[in-house]
Amino acid sequence: MKDVLDFLVALGPQHWLVFGLILLIAEMATGTTYILWPAVAALITSLMALIGVDNGFMQIAIFAALTVLLTAFGHPIVKRWREARQGRSLNERAAHMVGTRGVLTAFANGVGAMKINDSIWRAESEEPLTAGEQVEVASVHGATVKVRRPAAG
Repeated sequence: MKDVLDFLVALGPQHWLVFGLILLIAEMATGTTYILWPAVAALITSLMALIGVDNGFMQIAIFAALTVLLTAFGHPIVKRWREARQGRSLNERAAHMVGTRGVLTAFANGVGAMKINDSIWRAESEEPLTAGEQVEVASVHGATVKVRRPAAG
């Protein structure tokens, strides 16, 4: 136990800097942003140790508090930012179909088929539509597209 206490008391800015850089490398490998916050906390703790916080226990308390605060507040903000920035994912074929226009090949009682490019999709609509009418995709649910008349303009 004495060895652990001696190590904690002897922590210096270089230790926190190296620890923060190792965590940043781990974050780059995972890309989850969960490891990002302890890495930032370690780098800030390194700066605090450089400024003059000499007590190893105080440095650990600063690191722990910053990790909790940054994770609690930073992760949701970055998650929202990433989702807003990302928009539609490349692998989400259905999301790319929204707004696409095509022609109804058969349609009766709110259900039918729609040709989009070279594919035929099952189509549903709450509007009264007829075969041969041009429509646009409002949403996609599995293999079914919800269609509507295109907006004027």
